Amino acid sequence: HACTLNTRYVRSAAPESLHIKMVKLFQAIVLCVVVISCRGAKADDTAQKWSPRNKYWRHLLKEQSGLDDGNGEHFGDMQSCVQTALSESNDVQLQDKTAVPKIVDTLTDSQNRTVLVEIGNAITPSQVESVKRLAACTKLYFPESRFDHREFTMSGGGNDCTFMNILIQIFSPEVYENVINIAKLAYEKAGWGEQLRLLPPNMCGLRTAEYLNYKEFKRLGGHADTGSLFTVLFALSDPKLYQGGEFYLLPRDEPDNRMYYFKPRQYSAIVFLSETHHGVTDLEGPREMFTNEFWVYDDAPWHSSTRAENSEMDWFVQRAEETLDHAADYYKEEDLTDLWPFEEDIEDFDGYDSGYGFYEDESSDDDELDANEDKNDEL
Repeated sequence: HACTLNTRYVRSAAPESLHIKMVKLFQAIVLCVVVISCRGAKADDTAQKWSPRNKYWRHLLKEQSGLDDGNGEHFGDMQSCVQTALSESNDVQLQDKTAVPKIVDTLTDSQNRTVLVEIGNAITPSQVESVKRLAACTKLYFPESRFDHREFTMSGGGNDCTFMNILIQIFSPEVYENVINIAKLAYEKAGWGEQLRLLPPNMCGLRTAEYLNYKEFKRLGGHADTGSLFTVLFALSDPKLYQGGEFYLLPRDEPDNRMYYFKPRQYSAIVFLSETHHGVTDLEGPREMFTNEFWVYDDAPWHSSTRAENSEMDWFVQRAEETLDHAADYYKEEDLTDLWPFEEDIEDFDGYDSGYGFYEDESSDDDELDANEDKNDEL
């Protein structure tokens, strides 16, 4: 806008020497560059503040390019798609209320350790729309590399998953800022720093950010988010619109394998220790969720697998330490791509010891049977 005004001023001014005109035109161009640079710096500052462990993707934001999954560059496409969707749904902003996030409930295990915190008013309607818009744009431009019709072959069920890690930090930083704030609220309430010596959320890396839709699936089998510290799960749907679909959780060392069930209200969040066994009961109707997993590593790089494994990231970090210039302000995509390991490069990896227990999926058919029996007894 400033560029347009200054250019019009030069054109509409009284007759002047060519030198004066060129000086004013040059000033207008400089002003344009300053405005654009400030906007870029602001976006970079936001990423640095709310995603400080961004060294493996910061170059994407600085260079406004690099979102290529082998089928072409899509940074500009994603930017336009998100902005277009935003302009088409400005009315959603009016729905937001001044409701403050509030602790609703907590769950402790048999050792008196808090394993779950439920938070109300955790996400606003406009932020929900931002998540859905970003998911739609991601699926449009990265249908093969960032979308998965994900079946849980061992325990049954599944979900349609759109992977948005890095994209959420770049194109919806206000949403990611909220994710961090909600995670910190739960972290402080649960005492996970003092009790389990886990890193605070703002010092952790984001392993994955996923938009989950259960339209094509009727349940989600029991599993653990192996390799992550804690998971932040936002409820995007009104629970009145679907039947069943309760989130269930089995704390470690729980007597008689007692299960706990939650049907989160719309706009609320459940924050829990990732290694805890959990799943979703049988359901009918639309159920949409937004989940984020934090881990001890930096944010997973763009070219990694959609949900990077600890073994992959461990190998990658070791090679990066040996290869990269760590005095550099940021890396370039070509510096990172070749460092990501192939499957044959990775040796056995035992997992990360959080202090709560090794990350491992202890689910089995017996656990599923116990869960069903407990559920039937409750009903």
